[in-house]
Amino acid sequence: MRPLRTLFPLLLAACAAPATLVRTADDRARSPADAAAELAAADVVVLGEQHGVAAVHRLHLELLRHLHARRPDLTIAMEMFDRDVQNHLLAYLAGLTAEAEFLAAARPWRGYATDYRPVVEFAKEQRLVVLAANAPHALAVSASRQGVASVLGDPHVARQTEAPEDEYWDAFVDSMRAHVGVDGDAAMQRHYAAQCLKDDTMAETVVDHLRAQLARGRRPLVVLIVGQFHSDHRRGAVARIVQRMPELDVRTVSAEAVADLDAGLYGASRSVADYVVVVEQPPAAAVPPPLPQPRPPAAPAAPTAPGGPAVATERQAPAAGAATDPEGPRPGLGIRPDYNAPAVVVDSVRAGGPADLAGIEPGDVILELAGRPVADMESYVAVLGGLRIGRKVPVRVRRGEAEVVLQVLVAESLR
Repeated sequence: MRPLRTLFPLLLAACAAPATLVRTADDRARSPADAAAELAAADVVVLGEQHGVAAVHRLHLELLRHLHARRPDLTIAMEMFDRDVQNHLLAYLAGLTAEAEFLAAARPWRGYATDYRPVVEFAKEQRLVVLAANAPHALAVSASRQGVASVLGDPHVARQTEAPEDEYWDAFVDSMRAHVGVDGDAAMQRHYAAQCLKDDTMAETVVDHLRAQLARGRRPLVVLIVGQFHSDHRRGAVARIVQRMPELDVRTVSAEAVADLDAGLYGASRSVADYVVVVEQPPAAAVPPPLPQPRPPAAPAAPTAPGGPAVATERQAPAAGAATDPEGPRPGLGIRPDYNAPAVVVDSVRAGGPADLAGIEPGDVILELAGRPVADMESYVAVLGGLRIGRKVPVRVRRGEAEVVLQVLVAESLR
């Protein structure tokens, strides 16, 4: 269906800008702060982007900041990270690893430095959880070539997925006709099933997180960042979120490029999303179709420290009782977890560090930290981030068949 073109208010025509946020219910321009005031009432806000369009990324970040100001208990979920790098992402956010190590392990998308790093660094600064929401690229490729059955059961893809030939299917077919290598109905159906697998995986990631937080008495706002094809018209990942948890209030933001922002016209129908980020994009630099999504052949070169590569170390602990600053020193134990393990398994212990002095050994499984259970990296990072530098805390570990409680001095971690 071709949407009708509607007129912006005079405010938009009078103020030329790289991007304008428009509320589709009344076609009025809104500031990110005003939009956040409305969107913050939701359970999930889905930001549908046009990949590689700088003005969209900048406005999304501004909107994210305003949402966080209203809902400090906020979680960010990103299509741009695959589920199997979740622990690497959490470790970087907690200051347990250097950026170079994180980038080498996390397979960031092309354009990470300009498009997605600002979001990750904002989350790190505010100590927010970022969910690596997407199905791993290799599994999605396998699903598109061999069928979804070839990857079902893998813990990094959705437990359940379906690919009904509905309006989403029609939109997918229209989009994929322009791409070389999709020949025949069977191939198209496999590609569509792989697309739906991604949607279901992202939706499951969001819903699993929300349910776990609700069980703990929390109700965070989740902001999911995806390519707009996954969210426009409340299809794709949005539909799969609502299918899993119908009681959720899910709001959406889309994006559209126009040749002349001053003309005050945009083409999206009101059903596309609650808001649309309208950006000026001359026809000669038109945005490419959103499918397939960009994937890098290898991780980009990571920033290095003067004189050599960045490394993760730890400083000496400050005076006992010193509190940690949200933008300053971060607590650490002097261990490196095994980021590929489902539990918190000690991969290595820094010689002479707090854990080493307390008797923690490689292979130990951390069960409790400061009296709180830690079942996975997310819970470990959450507890570790709240510890006070310079204080001793009990750490319960499983070593073979035995459990041991050790007293560890919390040190200052340096990235």
